[in-house]
Amino acid sequence: MKISNLFLALTVATAFLMTSCRKDLATDTNLQQQDQALNVSVKDGQKTIIFGGGYDKAGAQEDAHVYSKPDWANGNFSAFEDFLTSSWTYQGTPGTARQFLKFNGLSSLPSGTVITSATLTLTGVSSSAAAPQGNSYYPGSPYNSFGTNPAWIKRVTGPWTASTITWNNQPTTTTTNAAPIAPSTSQWNYSVTVNVTALVQDIINSGQNYGFSLQLQTEAYYRSLIFTGPRNADVSKRPKLIVTYEI
Repeated sequence: MKISNLFLALTVATAFLMTSCRKDLATDTNLQQQDQALNVSVKDGQKTIIFGGGYDKAGAQEDAHVYSKPDWANGNFSAFEDFLTSSWTYQGTPGTARQFLKFNGLSSLPSGTVITSATLTLTGVSSSAAAPQGNSYYPGSPYNSFGTNPAWIKRVTGPWTASTITWNNQPTTTTTNAAPIAPSTSQWNYSVTVNVTALVQDIINSGQNYGFSLQLQTEAYYRSLIFTGPRNADVSKRPKLIVTYEI
């Protein structure tokens, strides 16, 4: 009888411990935060991870754009679907927009990681509430006389939060290894894939993942460049970062 009772007690205790362990793993926020990339492949000693484009878990990206227009300079614009940069006039007042984007999953790559390739894909839009004129430069555009609209993808070098960033408190960026985006060729549905290998390597080397900024190369009106943002209902069109590194 004593042996049976002891066996029963051990069985109950073991089951309790196993259940507790499973619960801890399921609710470990560190594990959940690290497991953001859902598409991972390994080949020939290299690992490729896709961030964004519908492959990330919720909360894996942060984004917002900021405006220099004086009465908007302290405003936060983190709820818009579009991913854009522009220099325009609003009721006669000039204003420049810059976009900020961070893939939080990059922070999980350890120091010393050697990046062999990294590409950022931005998908064009067919319409825009924030920029109803569309891209400013294309054959037949009424804004061509103001110049082309090439842009930069720059590395952000200071902290920011999507819900609080404004033009007046925006973080610094660097032109080092900035990746160019060519001028648009159509008013709508202009998509690009940008080589950001050096930028991602710089993020790893710095030990700080503050993300990227999209900025016009010439911030003078009338110029605009628009892509699909991380909040778009079609997840496949959201910004996508593909990173391959040595393991």
